[in-house]
Amino acid sequence: MNGKLMALAGIASAFLWASTANSATITIGLQEAGVNGGAITPVAVGIGSAAIQTLPYGTFSANTVDGTGRPILPLPDVLDSSSLNVSSTAAGTLRVYVTSQNNNDVSNVWLSAFTSNRLPTGWSVTEQTFLDPANGLFSTAIALGTAVFNAIGSSASAAIAASGNNYSVTHLYTIVATGAGVANSTINLSTPIPGALPLFATGLLGLWALRRKRKTAPAESLDQAVA
Repeated sequence: MNGKLMALAGIASAFLWASTANSATITIGLQEAGVNGGAITPVAVGIGSAAIQTLPYGTFSANTVDGTGRPILPLPDVLDSSSLNVSSTAAGTLRVYVTSQNNNDVSNVWLSAFTSNRLPTGWSVTEQTFLDPANGLFSTAIALGTAVFNAIGSSASAAIAASGNNYSVTHLYTIVATGAGVANSTINLSTPIPGALPLFATGLLGLWALRRKRKTAPAESLDQAVA
C-alpha cells in the first residue's frame, strides 16, 4: 500500500511540477515610426522577468518598462507589466510590447486588467492583451482585451480563447504624445481556470481514497478472524 501511495504522490507532484517547470521567456520591444525602419526593436529579454531602465527611443527620451511572468507570478496571474516614466518632449507615438513565451498553464478563460496611473492632458494610451497558441514573439494573433485612456483610470475585460500548450501572451501599450509629458500604465493578464490544477486535484483525491481504504482494512480482517 505504501508503494501505491508513493506512486500517486509522485503523479500528483508531477502535475504540479509540470505547471511550473518551464519558465516563461519575457521579451520587451519598442516601436516608433521612423526608428529602426518602423520595426519592433527588442530591448530586453529574461527568464521569468525582464526590464529596461531609462532607455531613450525615438521621440521618447526615457522609457522604463518591466514584465514578470510564470512561474515567478503565482497562478492565476500569467503576465504583469508596467510601462512607467515614458516621457517625451515632442509629439509622437510609441508602441511598447511585452511578450511572455513558452507558457504551459493551459486555459480557455482570460481576464485583462488595465490601468492608467499618469497621463498628461491631450495624451492617450491604448492598452491591449493578446494570445498566440503558436507561441510567437510580439504576436497579436488573438485579441483578448483592450482599453483606451485619455485620463487616469482603470478598466477590465474578459475573453474566452483556447491557449493550447506552449503559448505566448503579449501586452501592448500604444502611447500617443501630443507634446511634453510623462505617462505611467500597467496591465495584468490572468487565467482563473488553469489546466494543470484539476489534474493535480485528481491526484490528491486518489491519495485521500487510498488512505481511507488503508485505515479501514485492519478492522475488516479482525472481524473475519473473530467469525
